[in-house]
Amino acid sequence: MVATQSDLSDPRYGYDLVAGTTQASINATMKEFLSKFQAVECIKCYAYVSGTNGGQGSFEELDFETLKSFVGKDPFSITDKDADAEALKKLYEKKFVFGFKAKLGLPTEFELADIPDVVVLDRGNHKVTYNLTAKDFKLIAMEEHFGDLSWTNIAQADQAKPWTFRFEVDLDLASNDAAFNDLPEDVQQHVKNLEPGSMFSVQQLYLDLNTPGLEAAPDIPGLDKSSTAYLYLTRFFLNTYFEALQDRNRTGGNPQGNYLLGYAIKPSNVRQRNSIVPTDLNFMVSPFLDETGNATKHYPLYTLNWLVMTEDHPMVPAKPFGWNWVQEADVSNFHGAMAIKRGVFAEFLSGLLSPSLTSICLVPSAKIDANWKGLTVKLSISKDRSPGSFKPVTKPGAHVLTFSHHKSDKDDVWKGIYWGNIEVKTNVTSDVYFEGKTIRVVTTAGAWMHFNAEGGVSEGDIVKYRVTTRFNLGVDANGQLAVSMADPAFEDLSNFDTSFWAKVISLGQINQFIANIKGFLDVMHRFLSDRPNRVKAMLNGSRSWVFPGGQTFLFKDPQFSSKQDLVAHVTYAAPTKLTLSG
Repeated sequence: MVATQSDLSDPRYGYDLVAGTTQASINATMKEFLSKFQAVECIKCYAYVSGTNGGQGSFEELDFETLKSFVGKDPFSITDKDADAEALKKLYEKKFVFGFKAKLGLPTEFELADIPDVVVLDRGNHKVTYNLTAKDFKLIAMEEHFGDLSWTNIAQADQAKPWTFRFEVDLDLASNDAAFNDLPEDVQQHVKNLEPGSMFSVQQLYLDLNTPGLEAAPDIPGLDKSSTAYLYLTRFFLNTYFEALQDRNRTGGNPQGNYLLGYAIKPSNVRQRNSIVPTDLNFMVSPFLDETGNATKHYPLYTLNWLVMTEDHPMVPAKPFGWNWVQEADVSNFHGAMAIKRGVFAEFLSGLLSPSLTSICLVPSAKIDANWKGLTVKLSISKDRSPGSFKPVTKPGAHVLTFSHHKSDKDDVWKGIYWGNIEVKTNVTSDVYFEGKTIRVVTTAGAWMHFNAEGGVSEGDIVKYRVTTRFNLGVDANGQLAVSMADPAFEDLSNFDTSFWAKVISLGQINQFIANIKGFLDVMHRFLSDRPNRVKAMLNGSRSWVFPGGQTFLFKDPQFSSKQDLVAHVTYAAPTKLTLSG
């Protein structure tokens, strides 16, 4: 049950690309990201506004700086034990009800073990548990009881454990009944980020988890639901926070639907060339399987999978994979894997290699004639302007691409005592095999001729050359494929033998004719002799394959799976800071 069993061509799957990373690696990287997250502190204060004609009242936001100036001090500095009566009176005049001061990130006052995982993959194929915490969090509230004012000031830093807001988040971006489909189109595009460099990042995942419309009703573990803390955190902070998130018409607007405590995430716009362009995306959780293929409860090794389609291919329904992307013994070596479907990488190679065969795809023209001296032959050869390209091999196995080019011409003559015929065929074949950590390319090119001079038959391959090359896969940390080349095997399979009678009838000219043809076809020899170096240069050059996700992952150990998917192990790079905008 390993990633080298990847079979994305299986009709049960069919995704063009899959990236799967473990719950453990996501949370370790997410916590590293949050520990460096330079969030801007968000302060919100609200007043109660009575309803008209006995109607229900509502809350309106107060400008904090104006409120602080009016009160004469920072309301968050007023403690429960030493309440400032004059300050509270001024707050009461403003009909102040509650306020919160929060900054996203990782709280520093608690042991790391007391801070829950940000994401837990325990809710099935599409749903996950998301635990929202804040670096700093304070909440103040004023209540009136029969003319007496009571004041509450609570801070996360004073608690035994950090405040954790637990949500069930549905990451299904494809199902017709998913909450994602209720989001406005521009918000959907922001969540379904198809920028290859950043779409797999923990920053983007954090954005997805906080996007309005994806959250379910929260649960706050560790807090008594009858406690003051629970009352205010749910009634005030959560309602205000998520109502503000979902209110696209509020002052300032929320056109991208991505405000976090009043600030917007702007993923990096840095672009790099990638060899695959995503056109659709969905998420799926895949369980960690035991040796018999059954799902375990080992959640840290469950993987969150990015399911990617290209070329506007329709998204395939999500189904858990029959293999693990990471084995338990490998968790310290890498965080997950990326797999490219066999046909996708083969198509890339076809586009890269096909044009290079043009110079040896030849079209022959054969003529035979007779005069009083005997038979004469003429042969001319031109390049085929439309030689075709590599075609995919649909049968299972290592053979993934094949190229075949065959052209022929023939002529005959019967004049007096002289008669004969000639036929010439040019052939180019090339086959590509994906084998373990190797791309094997076998290319054969040649020209075959049949020459009949009054019954003296000469037949065979005037020239026939075959070169076999093995390219060993490698990858740099940024995802660019690099290959090294084993010594190519070059074979001369030419086997044309001129008959004695053909020499007599053609007055001995046939040998010179064959020599001239071989000289003309020497382009095949030169081309095939240098082809391995040409292919290596193309595979390593400016058009070489580049895995998407180079801004997110470090890549290593590329190889082909048993079903010829291109698989590479990935490790999260250090997450970058986010740009925030108020």
